[in-house]
Amino acid sequence: MPDHFISSYKKIEWAEKHIRDLQSLLSKFTRSDFYTVSVKAHPKQGTNFLCFNIRHFRFPVDDAALTIGDALHNLRSALDLMYYETVLACGGIPTDWTRFPICKTGEELAVRWAKSALKQKQVSCPVIGLILDTVKPYETGNPLLWSLHALNIRDKHQLLIPMVKFMGFAGIRLEDDKGRRIGKSAYTMDQTCAIRLRDANDRKVTIKNKGHAAMAILFDEGTPLQGESIIPALKRIAEVVTRTVEAFELLFP
Repeated sequence: MPDHFISSYKKIEWAEKHIRDLQSLLSKFTRSDFYTVSVKAHPKQGTNFLCFNIRHFRFPVDDAALTIGDALHNLRSALDLMYYETVLACGGIPTDWTRFPICKTGEELAVRWAKSALKQKQVSCPVIGLILDTVKPYETGNPLLWSLHALNIRDKHQLLIPMVKFMGFAGIRLEDDKGRRIGKSAYTMDQTCAIRLRDANDRKVTIKNKGHAAMAILFDEGTPLQGESIIPALKRIAEVVTRTVEAFELLFP
């Protein structure tokens, strides 16, 4: 671990642990018996449908939401700890409001934060330049840092409840009464959770293996990064935070 900003790197490591915990939670759930598969026959039409009954309520939503919030909080804290130490290194005097600046727009960052920081002699011009020209912690300049900031604010007022999306099932094996294989081994889910078995007309279908699920948890509508898969997004945010801390290290060899 580098000598500079040790506290920040520890926060990043702790956030990465939470992300791994979230992965483990998701993997454990996908291996559990949370769904059933059945074949619904329509004798008059001679058709068969493969039907999935998913027990969404079994997913540990609260555990996932709390883990997501903890990961985001530690990543935001890593930036704040780094900035606090930067102020000290520049000979400034931190206050209760000292934190790494993340603004809605680049103009707000330059006009409100930069001028105030220079006036109060909290940081040096190289730090100002690094933040304004390289890190760009505002919505259009660095969307992931902005999302980290916005998600942390939201998590202070309500749990970040993830959306659960089932993308498909693999390893399924279906046979007719003569032991001949029917259908495919993998199916992509749609809203109906019922798939027509077009090669099973007028045949009796038996389920030999119900397979295993592939799923993801997504950021809910109305939140930053809405619709994005949460685990890959958290990993990208952690990478951006790490690169930001590394960039600040170069100012203090």
